[in-house]
Amino acid sequence: MVAKLLNGIDRLSEWSGKISSFFILIATVQVCYELVLRYVFNAPTIWGLEMTLYLCGITYVMAGAYAAFHDAHIRVDIFYNRLTRRGRGILDLLVTDLLFFFFVGILVWQAADWFWESFAEKLTSGSEWDPIIWPMRFVLFFGSFLLLLSGVAKFIRDLQAVFFMKHSAGR
Repeated sequence: MVAKLLNGIDRLSEWSGKISSFFILIATVQVCYELVLRYVFNAPTIWGLEMTLYLCGITYVMAGAYAAFHDAHIRVDIFYNRLTRRGRGILDLLVTDLLFFFFVGILVWQAADWFWESFAEKLTSGSEWDPIIWPMRFVLFFGSFLLLLSGVAKFIRDLQAVFFMKHSAGR
């Protein structure tokens, strides 16, 4: 049952990476379109910069779980990589995972609150284009939640490494 849960979370993390890569493509096309309009035709759009920020924000937020799944987040590896799998698991349980859950827990909680406020009050960006902002805030909540799920999977794997793996002298 635990393996099924971990596999499900892993699939969601992979899925979020694919979504993120799709939005990178859309953002690239949109930026090129805006540059051509601005510098070739001297006719920039009123929505170009804001759309670029939203698309790049979606890319950033949705890639978090994917990066966590592939262990691509930044870490000081000078000592970490020299530890056994069990040693890394202990360090992660005592330091990394606690900090992760504290930070990401607050992020999910605040993003949910921020999303709900913008949805309930029908908030807009206040710019000249003035789009509604709850979809972007929902993406922030959803991406943060996926990152939290990826952290849960890592936490379970750290527990398994510390308590259930056979402990040998090698890595």
